[in-house]
Amino acid sequence: MDVHIKKMAFHDKVFKPYDIRGVYPEELDHNTIELIAEGFAEFLKSGGGKNCVVGEDVRSTSPEIAEIVIEKLLARGIDVIYIGQATTPMHLFSIAKSKADGGIMVTASHNPIRYNGFKIYKGIEAENEKTGLNKIKEIIKNGFPEYKGPRGGLSKVDLLKDYVDFLMKDVLPGERINAVFDAGGGAVGSVLSKILPLLKNVDAATLYMDPDPSLMAREPNPLLPEAERKIRETILEKKADIGFLFDPDGDRVIVLDEKGEPIRGDGILWLLAEKLARPGEAIVYDYCRSSRALVEDLEADSIRCFKSRVGHSFIKEEMRIEDAVLGGEISGHYYFKDFYYSDSALFATIKLLQLKASSKEPLSEMMRPYFRYFHSGEINFEVKNKDEMKSLFEERFKDGERDYFDGVTFRYPDWWFNIRPSGTEDLLRLVLEAKSKAVFDTKKEEVISFLFSKGARLSG
Repeated sequence: MDVHIKKMAFHDKVFKPYDIRGVYPEELDHNTIELIAEGFAEFLKSGGGKNCVVGEDVRSTSPEIAEIVIEKLLARGIDVIYIGQATTPMHLFSIAKSKADGGIMVTASHNPIRYNGFKIYKGIEAENEKTGLNKIKEIIKNGFPEYKGPRGGLSKVDLLKDYVDFLMKDVLPGERINAVFDAGGGAVGSVLSKILPLLKNVDAATLYMDPDPSLMAREPNPLLPEAERKIRETILEKKADIGFLFDPDGDRVIVLDEKGEPIRGDGILWLLAEKLARPGEAIVYDYCRSSRALVEDLEADSIRCFKSRVGHSFIKEEMRIEDAVLGGEISGHYYFKDFYYSDSALFATIKLLQLKASSKEPLSEMMRPYFRYFHSGEINFEVKNKDEMKSLFEERFKDGERDYFDGVTFRYPDWWFNIRPSGTEDLLRLVLEAKSKAVFDTKKEEVISFLFSKGARLSG
C-alpha cells in the first residue's frame, strides 16, 4: 500500500493519555497496527534502541496482533524478544531481566473482548501522552523513510520461573490464613498456579485459573459487581480471611475482606503505606479519586504524599521523580519502588498476604479507621458532550474552590467532588466525598441531578 494512503487511513483516536486502545479491527485496524509498530521502531532507534520485548494478554485477538507487530519491528531492524502470553507486570519484568531497550504489551486490560491495544515502554518506563506516545504519533504522521537495512532477529524466551523467583524473594511465612484467588481467566492464572504451592501458610481456594481467550469466564472488569459475585460467595463459604480478584492482564487486583466486601483501592494503599512506608519516605496517589483521609493519616506519620493524575504511566513517572516507595489508585493498581516503580497485582497480593498473616484482626477491622468519611467511589456516566461538561459545572458550582490537576475538582469546607473525562472509555467519571452522611447524601443527589439535567445517563 502507498505510504501516503496508509497515513491517511491511520486512526489516531486509538492513542489515549497513557496507552493505546480501540475496537479491533474497526478502530485498531491492521493498517493502524502496522504504522504503530513501525513508528515505535523508529522511536526506539532515534534513542539508540535496538531491541524490545513483545508480550500478549489472553484475549483471542492478541496473538494475531502480536504477529503483525513483530513482523513490522523485525522488518525495520529491531530485534524482538517474544515472551508469548504474559501478564503486563511479567512483560515489564522481562524488559528489565533482558535489559531490553523497550517493549510492547498487546493488551486492552479490562476492556470488553472487542477491544485491544498496546502498553508501550522505553526501557522499563511506560510511555504516556507527555512522553513517547505523542512522539510515536508524530513520527507516523510525519512519515518515515523506507528502511533498507538488515532485518532484526527473533528470539522466544520463557521467563515464568524467573518471574516467580523474583516475586517470592524474601517472602517469609506467617500465621496460617485462608484466601480466595479469582484469576478471571486471565494470564495471571499461569503465574499464580506456580506461586500458591510456595505459600506454605496459605490455604487457597481458586477460581477461573485457566486462560479464557473469550473473556467470558466472568466480567473482565473487576470493579463491576457482577465480577465480584462468585468470589464473594466463595469467601463466605470457605470462611476465608481475604480474597483477591484480578483483571485479565494481571496489573490490577481488587481486595475483598472476610465478609466478601471489596475494599476501595485508596484504602489498600493506606494499609500498605501504614505498614511498609517509613517516616520521611514518599507515596504517590491518584489525587482526584482518593479519600482526603489518606493524606491526613500518612502525613501525620511523616510520610510524604505526592499527587498524580489517574493512569499507570503518570503514577510511575511521579514515583520516579519523587523516589516514592509506594503508589496506588482507587481502581486497584498498586506500585512499588521494588518493582521498578511499577504496578504488579501479584507483588501487591504477596505483600498483603504477609500483612494479613501478621495480624489477628479481621481485615474489615484493620480498615475501619480509614473509612471515616463518606465516599461515592467512581460513578460513570454516558454523556454526549463530556468535554463540554467542565464549563457547565464551573457555572453551576462557581462558589467552590477548584483546581484542574486532573479533570476539575470542586472543594468546599466539608465536601468535595471531581469530574473527569475517562482516558480509556467514552465516559464522564464522578467522585464525591463528604465528612458527614447528611452532607454526602444531599450533595451527591445535587451533583447527579445536575448531570441528569444535562442529558447524562448512568453507565452500565
